[in-house]
Amino acid sequence: MSMIRVEPHGGRDFAVEIAEETAPGATARTFSYRVRVDDAVIAALELDPDDDAGLSALVRESFGYLLAREPASSILPDFDLSTISRYFPGYLDEIRSRVPR
Repeated sequence: MSMIRVEPHGGRDFAVEIAEETAPGATARTFSYRVRVDDAVIAALELDPDDDAGLSALVRESFGYLLAREPASSILPDFDLSTISRYFPGYLDEIRSRVPR
């Protein structure tokens, strides 16, 4: 089980921390990331670029999407959200239903 924490870092930049429980009661491993919500994703999902809460939700859902497909240790440490589509072509189609517009 993983816990995802998303913190705005100004503009469309976000710091993300994932705490991954290795075993019940064991100390969680943590992973940190820098993520940008770029214009390509905003346009494709028809999002309001000034909706900070909506962009935070998008980042959280995007990490949920990634964690369902790969371990936290395999996620790039610094990337634009549009990069996800290069590795997982169905990303935008699936994430569209998860984020409010």
